[in-house]
Amino acid sequence: MGALAGLKVLDCTHVIAGAYCSLLLADLGADVVKIEPPAGETTRGHPGAAFRAFDFVNRNKRAIALDLTTEAGAAVVRKLAETADVFVENYRPGSLDRMGLGYAALKAVNPRIVYASVSGFGLDGPYRDRGGFDLIAQAMSGIMSFTGEQGSEAPVAAGVPLSDLNAGVFAALGVLAALRHRDATGEGQHVETSLLESALAYTVWETGLYLTTGEVAKRQGTRHRLAAPYEALKTADGHMVVGVNNQRLWVRFCEALGEPALASEAGFERPNLRVRNRDALQARLEAILGGDTTAGWTAKLEAKGVPAGPLNTIAQAWDDPQVKARGLLAEVEGRRFVRTPIKLHETPVALSRGPAEVGEHTREVLAEAGFGEAEIEALIASGAAASERKMEVSG
Repeated sequence: MGALAGLKVLDCTHVIAGAYCSLLLADLGADVVKIEPPAGETTRGHPGAAFRAFDFVNRNKRAIALDLTTEAGAAVVRKLAETADVFVENYRPGSLDRMGLGYAALKAVNPRIVYASVSGFGLDGPYRDRGGFDLIAQAMSGIMSFTGEQGSEAPVAAGVPLSDLNAGVFAALGVLAALRHRDATGEGQHVETSLLESALAYTVWETGLYLTTGEVAKRQGTRHRLAAPYEALKTADGHMVVGVNNQRLWVRFCEALGEPALASEAGFERPNLRVRNRDALQARLEAILGGDTTAGWTAKLEAKGVPAGPLNTIAQAWDDPQVKARGLLAEVEGRRFVRTPIKLHETPVALSRGPAEVGEHTREVLAEAGFGEAEIEALIASGAAASERKMEVSG
């Protein structure tokens, strides 16, 4: 049984950020009910698609279909909220208020509810009403200005939607804190975060540098701003990464290379000098590393206790023996999904169901909430609700 077993969560989200928040809660044991339009959420893709982004942030949830633009559909959500612990949404600020589903409306029917809002820019400020996506947040947070190769002017985004995913993590953390407060006081509350703030919160080094010295971070490629060598380096058969961030590791690194004298060589003997002379250092190191493969050097560095690793593709990463040993992939209903990477040894994270189809659990969830069979059928007949719309996935 998961740590959050017994917790009821209403997931009124779309795309990634909000859905990732509720996914984390589901993986920790909460009963999460996904609410989406009768036509299905846009990230479900088209019928027959081999890959649907929707599936990987919406497994472990039940699904109901409601037309929230109708009063009858919105009324169903308010009824469900009466016994819910958490409500998660990522509509533009004000959208759910106009449907009678904002925090004030749900608090009126359930003062204990924890209401989590994830938006592009937050619930106040001059950008409140703007739409926001991960790419916009990466650009406006400054992240894209210091991501990419040194000296390049080409904008480069992170390879994953970090603003979306970070916002989901922060929202889930806020929900757990609010639940702890509710346990102590009986009061629910409104929790909110945004893509822009979530991106900015991760600029720890770059913001610290700016606030302390006024220096604006520039692109460094894979290099660390304060340590060298801490970067990707060429080997005989590709690249590897090394993390030499102190003098003790530098000495061990040079020993592993078979070049112990390099540790005290002029220009490289102190951390600040290695950072200052990093171009010359890189050339020197790559001349040495070209004498063996990535696997060979990784083994030698590991033997000396120097952090290092290969530059994997996503396929190589999932084939890594350490990743396999940790059981990060789980199979459910004949498909593989990524587990939430948290090990709770007494209340383990579990994947109990795959992604539900549109409205797969509409009748079940509404019946649990006290709706009679005739009421449920009337809602479906009117279009305010929908049930069991199958969208086939090939491949």
